[in-house]
Amino acid sequence: MKDERDLSELIEIIPDAALVVNQQGTIVLVNRLAADMYGYEHSELLGASLNLLLPEAIRTRHDAHLASFFGRAENRPMGRGLRFQGQRKSGELFHVDIMLSHVHIKKVSYAIAFIRDLTPMREAEDKIRRELAIERQQALTDYLTGVGNRRAFVSELETSIEELSQSGHPFALALIDIDNFKQLNDSFGHEVGDKALQQIAHCIQEQCRGSDFLARIGGDEFALILPLITPDAVQAVIARINSGVATLSNQQQWQVSLSIGVCFCDALTADLTVETIMRHADAAMYQGKRNGKGRINVASLTSVDSA
Repeated sequence: MKDERDLSELIEIIPDAALVVNQQGTIVLVNRLAADMYGYEHSELLGASLNLLLPEAIRTRHDAHLASFFGRAENRPMGRGLRFQGQRKSGELFHVDIMLSHVHIKKVSYAIAFIRDLTPMREAEDKIRRELAIERQQALTDYLTGVGNRRAFVSELETSIEELSQSGHPFALALIDIDNFKQLNDSFGHEVGDKALQQIAHCIQEQCRGSDFLARIGGDEFALILPLITPDAVQAVIARINSGVATLSNQQQWQVSLSIGVCFCDALTADLTVETIMRHADAAMYQGKRNGKGRINVASLTSVDSA
């Protein structure tokens, strides 16, 4: 029939995969692009059921969709129409976007489907998502040691304050300063100093619980947030850290130690802010330095007490 020949020629010259099905879901016309997309020979698709191109799980539901389409006059545009998975001859599933239009040949209704393989677009989107995730992670990671950076630390501390406020979950902040690090740099050079920072950061992290958050917030200064913890457990974690770094320092003959200031937070007060908590932990840490370095001091939000 002349209308059929014209339609067949038309779908061969358009830039999209296309096929025509009757109301029974039988493929009556198909272009080469569609056959190639699904991995079939052209002759294999002519007269075949449209279900051949669909995952088995959706074939029954799709029969109902097809009947509904023929029962309505509306077309389905590309980009706002049906988006689901197709199935290649190999059994591989892939995402497609389909535009459906009504067409009449000698007063008989057919549906013409224009199909686009969304695999390249999905791959591009996945790549962009991965790159953005990497960028976000890099933006929150200290480039030298691989632990969190100051931005990540502030965000984590704000979260801990919010959880204490909403759920009463206590937490502690420990500021950790490496004593005599300048002398280490001056004696052995910045390359050795950088490696020392990396190893000390790794050593601290090894002594922490899985839920604890470590960040490098200055040249030789680290901050450790310990969520859902008791004062006794804080002391145990800090003691492990101090002992681990002391052992590492002896092994490497670095002659460094840690001054650690801890601020324990278990009650919501007007002073419970990032700045106030940092100030109390910092004061506790520097009190230890004034008392001879290598000390662990614990502060409350109202006073600084030596431990």
